[in-house]
Amino acid sequence: MAGANIQIDYEDEQVLDVLGRLIDVTENTEPVMMEIAEYLHERTRDHFDSETAPDGTPWAPLAESTKKRKAAQGVPVDKILHGQSLHLRDTIFPFWSKNEAGVSTGPGTEAYAAAQQFGTEGLNIQVPAHQRLMTQVFGNELPFPIWVNVGTYSFQGTLVARPYFGFGVEDKTEILDILEDEILGVR
Repeated sequence: MAGANIQIDYEDEQVLDVLGRLIDVTENTEPVMMEIAEYLHERTRDHFDSETAPDGTPWAPLAESTKKRKAAQGVPVDKILHGQSLHLRDTIFPFWSKNEAGVSTGPGTEAYAAAQQFGTEGLNIQVPAHQRLMTQVFGNELPFPIWVNVGTYSFQGTLVARPYFGFGVEDKTEILDILEDEILGVR
């Protein structure tokens, strides 16, 4: 026999429905990518609330010097990565397309977010020349705020890494469940 051809006719409504959904998902992946991005967004916010890394490791506690500084600014000292003017948790947003799903920081928070995610211990940090609004000098309130020019300077980083981006084993399982539910039409 020079060749063989096998044809199987299988008409099962459930299998055909799943195959049809698989084709639909691969043609329009944005809805499932949006669901994955929203899940990752929720989980990233959960990391802030539980003060843990994606793998469940607790964040390092605040240094005493940080607690003192936060207390002096009227910022709660019982929450890590919660500040007075910038609440990093609330600058995280989901993004998606047909090819990707993820979370990111808001515009202008990239450097701060990276410093918290990866830490700065041992890094030599360069600060460019800039202006700073001074409201007090040597602990004494000024009668009115003034702008001062600050020259370029560098300092040794001391921030401990407190990862919040990423996902653990539980998250991988959930993402696979989202994909499976989409393909099987469970939602």
